[in-house]
Amino acid sequence: MSTATLQVRLDHQLKKDADRFFLAAGLDTTTAVRMFLRQVIIRKAIPFDIVADDSFHAPANQKVLKKSIRQLEAGNGKVHALAEV
Repeated sequence: MSTATLQVRLDHQLKKDADRFFLAAGLDTTTAVRMFLRQVIIRKAIPFDIVADDSFHAPANQKVLKKSIRQLEAGNGKVHALAEV
């Protein structure tokens, strides 16, 4: 089997964190990447959900915000002092 080289540029901290995770899982990063690519081929898809790290737009938060808007529109709002942290 011939081999090919894959080079990827990424943030230093991301690589460090990923290396640490894979080491704890008993893997090295190269093996983890091979596993990922193999699963892509087997599944013919990305083997996990791709989600934005955006809790503001998350469905649960949107539900709370919509409820709050309805309460305000119904005149059931409360005035709070702004607490600076």
